[in-house]
Amino acid sequence: MTPPILDDNLLAHRLAALASLEAAILFAARALVNTFPAINKALRPREPPEISTARDLVDQCEHFLAALDAHWRVVAARLPDGHPNRSKYDHIPF
Repeated sequence: MTPPILDDNLLAHRLAALASLEAAILFAARALVNTFPAINKALRPREPPEISTARDLVDQCEHFLAALDAHWRVVAARLPDGHPNRSKYDHIPF
């Protein structure tokens, strides 16, 4: 069974919310990496706890972005064929 097509206003709100959430998660992850550059290095036995928790938080951001992408695909499946937001990857040139 094909899910119903979303109304344009509801669709615009959902897409805007998803885009905003994605931007916020990316901003948080980048802020953590810039604040704690040591999280990009290998785990050290006696590193400060704020480094290890920042590393964990960035990892969780990556998991959350993957889940958000999966949700985007479900929402996009309800868009009509040819809709410009059917795939958020249409603009990638490769």
